[in-house]
Amino acid sequence: MTPAEVFWPRPGTSFSVTCYPVLRLLFSGTLLFTMRTQGLRGRILSYFRISIPVLFLGALIIAFNAQFVFAQTPTPTPEGVAATTAASDGTTSSKASPFFKFDALTIGTRYHFIRTANDRITANNFQWQVGVRAHLNLDRKGRYAIHAGIFTGNVITIGWNNTGLGTGSPVTNIYLKQLYFDANPVKGFEVKIGGFAPDNGENTEVTGYDNDTYMMGERISVRLPKRLYFDEISATNGYFGDFAVPNVFRRFKRMGRSNYHQFMVRKRLNKFVAFSSDYTFDSGVDILREGVKVTGPKSSFVDLFQFEMYERLDPSPGYGLNIYAQKNLKKHVAVGGGYARIDRSMINSDRFPRGNRLYLNWIVTFNKELSVTTALTQGIGPIQSTLPRTRLDITFAYNFFETLRRKKAH
Repeated sequence: MTPAEVFWPRPGTSFSVTCYPVLRLLFSGTLLFTMRTQGLRGRILSYFRISIPVLFLGALIIAFNAQFVFAQTPTPTPEGVAATTAASDGTTSSKASPFFKFDALTIGTRYHFIRTANDRITANNFQWQVGVRAHLNLDRKGRYAIHAGIFTGNVITIGWNNTGLGTGSPVTNIYLKQLYFDANPVKGFEVKIGGFAPDNGENTEVTGYDNDTYMMGERISVRLPKRLYFDEISATNGYFGDFAVPNVFRRFKRMGRSNYHQFMVRKRLNKFVAFSSDYTFDSGVDILREGVKVTGPKSSFVDLFQFEMYERLDPSPGYGLNIYAQKNLKKHVAVGGGYARIDRSMINSDRFPRGNRLYLNWIVTFNKELSVTTALTQGIGPIQSTLPRTRLDITFAYNFFETLRRKKAH
């Protein structure tokens, strides 16, 4: 099937006839709207800004009406290791890969509360979130693909929008934050070029980069553990910045510039223990990071234990760390807690600014689609007066991707 046949298929295909006029109406409306903009450059820019949500809506229409095979890759979590798929490790199947795949499709809402060290309430509201990941295969075996990520959040460390209920004005923007070319020419070798997220390895966003961050650049990953011992060796070069420019199209001008380098190794010692270590140069700052993740058997005292830290070498040496343990109380309930020390302001999780903090997570998973997470964070010891002392987040997340996958399975 060619790209054109996806939107205008040949007679006799299994697509619902009702989606064709809808798609044509969407794209025709986009063209008509952009014609109102004066100047050729203005029309081109307006078309790309408007066509992204139109393409996304069109993809959803096709997903519900066409017989696509959806990638069965679980949504990455802050504590988990990113799942390795056939497209990422270079292995391929003898069967042809689907032309278009959703990798993740989640929506969420949360109650968000922050009280600072000087006893001021700076946040007491409800927020909403959307996260979509998908990729477009450029060949039958899925070795070459274009990946895209659409998310809420208007700055680099924020992935949520205010609803207008409570503090803060409502925000409705959704941005194409990630867009990159991914190539797996041979088994065990991967290249990424474009706008993607930093790689924290076994570190989480507590001591690494916030899960909502983005950058422009190139990454080479080698996964040949039988020859090189490590499961993955990667090198990243690019530009990390544009903190208030989430739109990837406005950041492509940074390609060719470099203020960020990272060299990382990862290794799973056995089915219980995995670790990673990296050296990062970020805008003149040299940092080392190490992370260890231990998953225990069902009969163990804890089901998950993580230890991670960073050392800032130059300038202004310092360090920070995070210790976290989690226990599954029942099949659908887990509770975890930890201690984090961050010695300076970084582009890590906004839940863990500078200072010492204890935190508690309570996770209830009703099924593969719906979950509720309660996260309480409390600063201890000296805290800068304007920074959060107490923070509470109660998050309801719905994994719409699982609904689509289950629907296709039936």
